[in-house]
Amino acid sequence: MAKGKKKRTATGVVLLQGTAAAVGVYLAGVLLLALLVVKGVVPERAAFPAVAVLCLLGALSGGGVAARGTPWGPLPAALLNTALFAAVLLVVGLACWPDGVGGRGVVLLLCALGGGLAAGVLGGRRGRRRKRK
Repeated sequence: MAKGKKKRTATGVVLLQGTAAAVGVYLAGVLLLALLVVKGVVPERAAFPAVAVLCLLGALSGGGVAARGTPWGPLPAALLNTALFAAVLLVVGLACWPDGVGGRGVVLLLCALGGGLAAGVLGGRRGRRRKRK
């Protein structure tokens, strides 16, 4: 490989990495939140807003990973990654709760969409120099 050339990762792998990052951030945050609620540091009434923020942060982090590593623009990559993250949340929600996704589930999906939009807007390619002619 030529000096200074970086090997390109496949787009599907980048999207999988972004989805894994989003799910990882979300699960780690939920585990920490559960510990804090059990210990009494966080009141129970504040648990759902904290989970919504964790959903937004998960989508933001996963969208940022996807926005940097795909050949097309950052917004479509972040939104596609957010759709994958939301699909994971939806499948787990439908598998765990027989009543389906209620109003709070819709709020979580909207928070994921907001995080993906933020990742797409903030994840632009910075610092790239253009050659002069």
